[in-house]
Amino acid sequence: MRDTDAPSLSPLRRAEIERLLPIAPEWILVERVVECRPPDYIRTCRRIEAGDAFVAAHVPGGAQALRESLLIEFAQQSAYLLALLSRTEHDGASQPRPPARCSAQFLASASVGELLVAEVMLDDMADGVVLHDAILTCDERIVCRVRMFAAPDPSVKHRVKSPASRVTAREGRARRRDIPGAD
Repeated sequence: MRDTDAPSLSPLRRAEIERLLPIAPEWILVERVVECRPPDYIRTCRRIEAGDAFVAAHVPGGAQALRESLLIEFAQQSAYLLALLSRTEHDGASQPRPPARCSAQFLASASVGELLVAEVMLDDMADGVVLHDAILTCDERIVCRVRMFAAPDPSVKHRVKSPASRVTAREGRARRRDIPGAD
């Protein structure tokens, strides 16, 4: 059973997200972390604006809806942020990996002008394998459900053997001390 009173992190803005994600800034879809309770939950968002160069490049021919692949990428980046914010010193050399496999159910379109929100929850974790569930919404309308799977890096010998190495409040603060507003 997970601790329902897990410490929550302060919201993160784009600059902090760019420092955390090992992705070129122009490819980062997550604009803001609204809420985060490592290791169990994160809520992220992005305003879908036609003037945004990244969105304009991926919305074909002036269409008004985002492609499904971008919805999946948004969910995966959110899950990876949750994994990165959940790391502790107990993890040692183990580096979280981004979700590599997923299944998605597309229920509605995400349109230009809307606020896209991802709520990602940790579903299960064993031997370094992590399973996340995500619900993406636009204006209270469920757009997509995604189930993501991330496996440990086989080249790293140290792995988390059980979910017992959960983040304590002190460890989380110590790890995030270089991120303004993360305490």
